[in-house]
Amino acid sequence: MSNSPFKAFVFGPNLPVNGLLVSAYFKDEQLHIAAPNTENLTVDISALQVTAGGFDHTECFMNWQGQNASHWILKPFSKDDMAVVLETIPATLKPQFKHWHRKRHRINFVWGSLASVVAVVVIAFGLVWWQYDRVVTWATDHVTISKEQELGTTLLEQIKGDGNIVEHGAAVQAVSKIGTQLTQGSRYQYKWLVKKDKSINAFALPGGIVIVHSALIKKADNADELAAVLAHEIQHVEQRHALKNMVHNLGWAAALMVVLGDVNIATAVIVHQIGSMYFSRDVEDEADRLAFKALVKAQIVPDGLVSFFTKLQKEEGSAAEVPEWISSHPATAERIKTMQKLIQEQPCAACKPLTLDWKRVKADKVLVLKE
Repeated sequence: MSNSPFKAFVFGPNLPVNGLLVSAYFKDEQLHIAAPNTENLTVDISALQVTAGGFDHTECFMNWQGQNASHWILKPFSKDDMAVVLETIPATLKPQFKHWHRKRHRINFVWGSLASVVAVVVIAFGLVWWQYDRVVTWATDHVTISKEQELGTTLLEQIKGDGNIVEHGAAVQAVSKIGTQLTQGSRYQYKWLVKKDKSINAFALPGGIVIVHSALIKKADNADELAAVLAHEIQHVEQRHALKNMVHNLGWAAALMVVLGDVNIATAVIVHQIGSMYFSRDVEDEADRLAFKALVKAQIVPDGLVSFFTKLQKEEGSAAEVPEWISSHPATAERIKTMQKLIQEQPCAACKPLTLDWKRVKADKVLVLKE
C-alpha cells in the first residue's frame, strides 16, 4: 500500500480546540499520523469509524478511541487531501468510503465550501463590528434544538465511558421527580442522571441533560436544597448558557462546524470541559434569579437557594469539596444576599417544602463513596 502523505486536522485530548495540523498516511493496515512537537500516532484500520458531516454531509471524519476511552478525530485538510485519502485507503476501509467514491468525479464540495466561505465572512465581519459575545450569540441562535440535543446526547455517551453514571435508584428518582416539576412546559425533553463523584457539583449538557454528583446529594440536608441546585442548572439549559459557553470555548472556527451540523468535532474538543465550566458573574446571577422564579412557579420553597449556597460558602477553604461554580466566584456572598432579598420582597404563600422521603434518598448506595 502506498504511503502517500496527506494533510489533516487531528482533534483529541490535550490538543488545541481548533485542531492540530498534521501529516498522515496509510501503510500496512494502519493510519500513521506525524504531528509536530509531539509523539507520532499509529491507529489500526480496524479501529477507525468513518462518518460524514458538514454542509450536505460532504466532510469526512475518521473517528477512533484512544486510551482511557478518549475520543480522537482526523479530518482531511482539503479537497486535494481527501483525494489522496481515497487513492490510498486500504481495501478493508473502502466500504466506509462508498459515499465519497460515488461523488468523487462530481463537484461535491462546491456548496459546502460556499456555505463555509460565506459563514466565515459573516463571522469575520461580526468579529469586527458586533463584538465577540454577539458572534457567539449568533452562532448559538443558529443551532437548532434538535442539533443541540444531538450534541448533548453525544457528549453524554462519552461521559458514560467513565462508568460512573447512574440512571436508576432512589437518588436518580428524586432528581427526576424534582426536575420534572421544575420543567413543566419546557421546550426541552430533559434527562436526569447521577454521577458517582466525591466533588460537590452538578452540571447541564446542551439539550436538557442534567447530571448531579452523588456528593452534592449527600451534602444536601433536604429535597428543597437539591431543588435549588436543579433550578439553577435548568436555567443554564433554558437560557442556553451551557451551549453558549461551549461555543465560546470552542473558538469561532469550530463553533461554525456546530452551526453547519458537525457535532463530532465539537464533542471531541469539549468533552474534557464538562463538569468544570466557569460561567461569568452576570450569567450566574441570571441563573440564580430565574431559578428563584422557577421554584416559585413550581410552588417549591426557594429557601434552599440560600441555605445550600451558605453551607458551601462556609466550606470554601476545602478546595477538594467546594465546586468551581462556588469557590471560583468572589461574589458568592453577594449572590446569597440577592436571593435573601428576593425571598423577602416576593414571598410565596403557595410554596411548600417538598415531601420526598429524604431518608430513603440519602440511604441510596450510590451516595456511598470509597475514600
